[in-house]
This record gives sequence, structure tokens and C-alpha cells, in this order.
Amino acid sequence: MSPAGARLPAFRAEGRTLHARVEQHLSTGALGDGSAIAGTAAAYYRGAARVCAGATGTDPAAVAPTERPWAESLRRAAVDEALRECSAGRTENGREALARYVALNSRMSSDPELETDSETKGENAPEFPGTGPGHWVTGHFLALFSATTTVGGAPVEARPAAVTPQAEGARARAVALARRGLPRLAGDVLSAARLVVPYRGEQPYSGYTNAAPLVVFVAEQTFRQDRLAAELLVHECLHQKLNDISLARSLFRPDYHDERSATVGVPWSFGSSRTRHFSADRTFAAFHVYTHQALLYLGLAVTEPDEERVEGALAETVTAWARAAHFARALDGGPVTAELGPDGHRLAHWLTAAVEALGELRLPDGSALQAHAGAHAGAPAGAHDAA
Repeated sequence: MSPAGARLPAFRAEGRTLHARVEQHLSTGALGDGSAIAGTAAAYYRGAARVCAGATGTDPAAVAPTERPWAESLRRAAVDEALRECSAGRTENGREALARYVALNSRMSSDPELETDSETKGENAPEFPGTGPGHWVTGHFLALFSATTTVGGAPVEARPAAVTPQAEGARARAVALARRGLPRLAGDVLSAARLVVPYRGEQPYSGYTNAAPLVVFVAEQTFRQDRLAAELLVHECLHQKLNDISLARSLFRPDYHDERSATVGVPWSFGSSRTRHFSADRTFAAFHVYTHQALLYLGLAVTEPDEERVEGALAETVTAWARAAHFARALDGGPVTAELGPDGHRLAHWLTAAVEALGELRLPDGSALQAHAGAHAGAPAGAHDAA
């Protein structure tokens, strides 16, 4: 047995203990308790809808919360838009945003194919929609995704994909794998989104857009790789969770403007050496994802009986942790910290505490994870949009 292999039992025992400690940290408190965060978001949208309805002369009942996932997604997006417009004094634009939602909701309510829209399996994870790839509502959401999402600077061309029994089986395996890697956090994170819309694209990527809250998008070929599908489902649902956190938290200074934000240099990009520059908002999105992703892969590594698969999961752990550590350093007094509000500083410290704890991990070769801070240039399969 190799020296690394000889230390595997000790690594697994130490890794499980550390994993449990960090997982508890990331699933509790004001920034980690997903149930409380989702409840706050729901309350926010109830109140914001009433305010917008009153300001625009819209019937409040027409923009009330709904349990139908498609409709609730469009309602929240409409409330976001109406609130922005009304706050800027453009009340008529706010009225039009709500009117567009009311019209779409009426069309959905009268569509017999959407009668089961509110039915779920109760598994606290995003499910495939019951609509077929040719249904108008599927096309509407994919158009929203395509219009607001880029990969490598190019717009995503998302085309409808059929939900086959094979795809459903792959989604279920990905959810199960996420739960193995994050036994406490997976339900918390995956429950943040209600629907996962498969699409046909050129690369096995995924995405989230504020234009379609509560919905995540995953390329159909992603589901051919269980581990990648698990990672990307967690990844996109984390974006929804962070979006919900931001609704009631002062993550940025009052006059923050994303296009004028100080930035963080990001020296990895789809396996190339190109340096990108992330605003404070995108920095938090990536920092949040990579911290959780490192924990996911550590969870898979310590529970994987096959030694070769352990090595693969550990390689992903190292890369994700190094990337999270990169953002932790940037948010520790770097120029981008000037963009943060009080809760932004709290979020940075909270994520950094998890990164530092994970850095204590001793890998099977005897080295500490923190010794691999420069290993962020790898290209895990899930490196994409916000990362």
C-alpha cells in the first residue's frame, strides 16, 4: 500500500470529524439556516408585492404569493422589477411589470398542462418540470435564461431538452450524491430552488438568473456525469440561497454600483491562464459556491470506498478550497472590502471561518490542505458561470 493509501483510514476519520464541524457552521445562524432564510425571503416578497400594488394601483390579490413554482418565480421577478421602477419614480413602468406577470399568470392558470404545476415529490430538491420541451412556459423560461446568462463572455444558447426517464434517474442520483457529500446541508441548499430546467447546450454547464428566481438551469449532458450533476445542482441552488440572503441583509454599501465596483483578480478561467476581474457581488457568489463545493467534495472523499475515486474527489476538494481561499484573502482588507456593508463583512468572516477550518485538513499524503493555496489553477468540470 502506498504511503497515501496507508493513511487513508486516518484521513477518513479526521475528515469526517472536520466535515461535520464545518457543515454545522455553514447550515446554522443567520447566514446558514436555509429554512429561516427562505422564510424571510417569502415574507419580503409578500410585503414588497403589497407595496408595489399600492403604489401602482394593482389589485393586491393579483400579485399574492402562489404555491405554483412557475408562477411564483415570475411573480418574484415582477416584484423585483416593479420595486426598482417605483423606487426610481417610474411608477408606470412598475405597473407594466406587474401587469405582464398578471397576464402570464392568467395564461398559466388556464393551461390544462400546468394543472399539476404545484405537485412535488416532497424531496426538498429542485425537480424537473412536468411540461414538455415544446411547451410555451418552458420556452419562456429558457428565453429568460439565455437573455441574461453568458459563459466565457458569450450568451448561452439554451434550447429545450426533453425530460426522459433516464434523465429523471440521473437527477435522482445526483440529488442522492449531493446528500452523501453534504448530509446536513444538501436538503437545506437544494430546497432553495423548486425547479431544474434541462436545456440543450454546447457544454455541460448550468446557470441561475435573477430573472427566474427559484429555478435553476442545467445542460442535459451534465446529467451523464453524476458527480458533476450533483456539484452543479448544489452550485446553482447556492446562488438562490445567497440571493435570498441579500434581500434582508446589507451586503454592500448603500451607494454600491456593480459596474463601478472594485474588483478581485481571478487567475483561472475554463482551464486557461486568463485573469478575470470580479465585482464585489460576483466575488461573494463565487466565494459562497467554492466554500460549499470544497465541503461537498470532502464529504464525497471521506465516504468513498474506492481509492481511485477518493483521489478524484480530493483533487476537486483541493481546487475548490484553493479558489475559496483566494477570495477569502481578497476580502481580508483588499480594495473590494470598501464595497461591503455591515452584513457583507459578516458574510466574508463567516465564509472565511469555514475556509480556515477546512485548511486544517491533513490529506492522505500528510500535507495540510492549507499548503495547497496555490492550486486554484485546476479546472474542475463545474468551473463555469459565477465561478
